[in-house]
Amino acid sequence: MNDTMTPEERTAGEPTAKVDGPITLINSFKVAADRDDAFHALWTETSMYLRQQPGFVSLRLHRAVNPDATYRWVNVATWETGADYRAGHLTDEFRRLVTQEAWGEFPSNPSIYEVVTAVGKG
Repeated sequence: MNDTMTPEERTAGEPTAKVDGPITLINSFKVAADRDDAFHALWTETSMYLRQQPGFVSLRLHRAVNPDATYRWVNVATWETGADYRAGHLTDEFRRLVTQEAWGEFPSNPSIYEVVTAVGKG
């Protein structure tokens, strides 16, 4: 699979409503079962850049434990504001990272969410 995505396609679209406070990026990735190591290395390189950006709060990378999951890897990242998220994704360095040829085999589906209900320790 070699679905080349632009940096804009690798960044969640603009919300249609104003979101006050933190936002959560949930980005699901299609990764062949035998390509986990390659994906994880590439994701780690890109996430190291994003972790250093102003407004970054946290992230969690999840891997499916069932082999038939369409999106086997899911990244959940929290940012202080939507503006902080956007700023980190509009730089030349972000563009360079996500246009590496290796990303072509790992299409993703990024979306921004706001917390509506939270129960438990998070």
